[in-house]
Amino acid sequence: MTLALAMTDAKGDRSLRPSQQQPHQDYYVRVVEEGPDGIVVRGAKAHISHSPCNNEILVVPCRAMREDDKAYAVSFAIPANTKGVKMICAEPEIKDPENFFDYPISASIYLADSLLVFDNVFVPKERIFLCQEWRFAGDIAYMFGNFHRLSAESYKAVELEYLTGAAALMAEYNGIEKASHVVDKLTNLVMITEVVDFLSKAACEYAVSEPDSDLVYPNPMCANIAKYYYADNFHYVTKVMQDIGGGIVGTIPSHKDFTNPQTRSYIEKYLGGKASVPTEDRMRLIRLIRDLTSAYEDVITIHAEGSIAAQRLSIFQLADFDRYKAAAKRAAGIEDGKKHPIYSELPDFPPKP
Repeated sequence: MTLALAMTDAKGDRSLRPSQQQPHQDYYVRVVEEGPDGIVVRGAKAHISHSPCNNEILVVPCRAMREDDKAYAVSFAIPANTKGVKMICAEPEIKDPENFFDYPISASIYLADSLLVFDNVFVPKERIFLCQEWRFAGDIAYMFGNFHRLSAESYKAVELEYLTGAAALMAEYNGIEKASHVVDKLTNLVMITEVVDFLSKAACEYAVSEPDSDLVYPNPMCANIAKYYYADNFHYVTKVMQDIGGGIVGTIPSHKDFTNPQTRSYIEKYLGGKASVPTEDRMRLIRLIRDLTSAYEDVITIHAEGSIAAQRLSIFQLADFDRYKAAAKRAAGIEDGKKHPIYSELPDFPPKP
């Protein structure tokens, strides 16, 4: 059995809370009827990956709620084919199935992201996990985010490796790998790649234990910084790849032209790069760069697993400012009577004569 998690609500006007939405109240999934056997819910969840391909849909809140929003504090699991559940899928990213020359990555991808509509759906009582207990909505959203951030940076760490590798290989194929500006750009890509890898591993290495339970979850600070770092730098990465690749990334002929006897000789002759590199290899790499720097990749990297703004908010809220301030007060010689478990136990700094 497979499971799709439905968290992100349609949201409507982002300046308004769930219960304040206009012209209707269903931008967030909510309880519209409650009875002895269960509840009826209405609303929509967006960007739900592979929901048509799963057996079950697990619904959770996407944000903290106030008492006025308690109808939206709801979590449950239902079969994907439950009456009233409708899935409106986005245009698939797949372009030409099994054409791995022109689309080396996306030819094998069918994401089936959907707008998941709950049109007066009945949920039996035994399948409800949260029903209007609004104080716990934020905790569920927060804990899901801790794990989802790590899942994101784990695959992005690998993706950044082949993005950086593609840029370095393209520089080599074009004979510009020793140009100073190219070396600078590739160095930046290396730093971005390695920082995300280190931070994602640190999120596991420095995992956090939930008090009074056996639950262990990824370090939220490490995970949020890793997600923010690659998302905030991703457009720079694709910019470097396209810059090194050149204008041919946008105008490269297709595999049909390359295999056409009437045009292949011209492509072989005029689309070559360094003499030691076969034209076909250069074309395959150009096609990879084109495939990896699509608008879809740019958008999903910024918004999947939480937006850049969400990461910044989490990082600020997680920051141990008491520790930072204690460090500054120790260095400045400020003694205000406030104790800190780390810095108050250290010797005087600088040492007193």
